[in-house]
Amino acid sequence: RTMATASVAPEFEELKAVVKAIKDANPDMGIGKVHKAVKEQNPTWQCSEDRVKKILSEMVVMVNGKPKQGAVNKSDPKLSAHELAKKKTEEALKKKREALKANKGKPAVDGNAAGTGVESIRPTGDMSW
Repeated sequence: RTMATASVAPEFEELKAVVKAIKDANPDMGIGKVHKAVKEQNPTWQCSEDRVKKILSEMVVMVNGKPKQGAVNKSDPKLSAHELAKKKTEEALKKKREALKANKGKPAVDGNAAGTGVESIRPTGDMSW
């Protein structure tokens, strides 16, 4: 019976150096692939994808020759997750209000806009073929 090699949690700076080297060599690489590359280069290391994501989000990278904070793409880095969810909900409600206005206050039926003359046909009877 062979002993499994012990897993070690790398020091933050040590992990950061490896993540930076990988990201510099492959700037388009995402979080998951960077994490996988770290694990492949250092099989005895124990580190989570979240830890790699944290390092990437704190890194300064060059984008079009200009330094930019955070190598993790966010839809709007100025918004928190709560604010982003609120914004999406407001946009969805606005869309729904516009659709109701276009249909003169009648909600859409069966996924079709009310008043379009399109009717859904539903099969009846025994459906077990």
